[in-house]
Amino acid sequence: MDITHVQSSFIAPLGGAESYVLALATEQARRGDDVEIVTAWTDPLTVERANRAGVRVRTVRVRRPYRPDQHGGGPAAKILFHSLDLIGALAPTPLVLDVQKPGRLVHVHRFQGLGGQVLRARLSPVVHTAHDYCLVDTTSTTIRDGLEPDDLGDVQRLRARAIWRAARHASILVFPSERTLARHRVLGMPRDGVEQRVVPHGWPAPAAASPPVDPSVRPRFVFLGKLQAAKGVSLLLRAWALLGVDAELVIAGDGPERPAVEHAAAAGLVTYAGWVDGDAKAALIASATALVFPSLWPETFGLVIAESLLMGRPVVATPQAAGSFVRDGENGLVSADATAEALAGALRRIARDASLRARLARGAAASATALDFGSHVDRVTTVYADAREIFARRR
Repeated sequence: MDITHVQSSFIAPLGGAESYVLALATEQARRGDDVEIVTAWTDPLTVERANRAGVRVRTVRVRRPYRPDQHGGGPAAKILFHSLDLIGALAPTPLVLDVQKPGRLVHVHRFQGLGGQVLRARLSPVVHTAHDYCLVDTTSTTIRDGLEPDDLGDVQRLRARAIWRAARHASILVFPSERTLARHRVLGMPRDGVEQRVVPHGWPAPAAASPPVDPSVRPRFVFLGKLQAAKGVSLLLRAWALLGVDAELVIAGDGPERPAVEHAAAAGLVTYAGWVDGDAKAALIASATALVFPSLWPETFGLVIAESLLMGRPVVATPQAAGSFVRDGENGLVSADATAEALAGALRRIARDASLRARLARGAAASATALDFGSHVDRVTTVYADAREIFARRR
């Protein structure tokens, strides 16, 4: 099969969606498919990494005031950025011809920064996976002042309707969880007009088995991810200050909240490990008593949760972050709410109870079977076959 993955930016260090795209493309290439990744921004290191896996990376030229993985320079830049996306959603641009080649299956993962036109199924079948909420929200999180409102206002509603004009031409929209699909519908995404399916994500198992958790050692909690407000970094720091238990917190990542983390590290409260990836990331997870995932928005997947469970490490999460993966008392703990007091209470329970740590670790290892990546790729292949049939019927 000839497959084109569309990811607006593909730059090291790779975030969750980018890592998923590379893992999926790698497995498809291994199975004999002709696979390319089309992006507007990349770097030589990432291109080389993809090429080694048998995946081509091709860049297309777009005009945007900033990269989608960066913050805008002000209100005017943000308005221009999203306006250019809308122009493509309302009227196709030459970019469509660059991406949609007859005979290829196009799998869109993030269109923001490229434009809504890449969702249009004009020359080839298009599958779109909603890794976040950019179909209905420019911020991609649907969070306002720490809450999940059922209405984001007139501007977002009108913008979503325009984006939907492009998205409804796709063959199939894929959502990684029932919660993600339900949230889109609450915010006005129509139920009809395009096939909508839930296809739970998977993730490749680690190359080597992790050593069992020793419940007798000093508890070590690990946070991995982008250091930004939506990921709950500030919440974690506040919770850690309330813990009152002898334990260690290692924070790894980079982003706008980095100064706060570095300040806490300088005060001896936490250990800051910078951005880690590959073997270093796996080693850090393996060293943990539990992973901490305090995200403040309704996560669609939570790649780091999958990585942790696959290595037999339980997860402490907020309700927004837990999704369907973290089951309270079985493979981790879910705090009562997204407050510092509640998160500290969950961390404290694990830190003080060695038998609980051991039980949750066993539960984490047992729950990892649901993340089998081969089965996930099989489900994606079925979606592709159905998308081709839908596209053929429409022509």
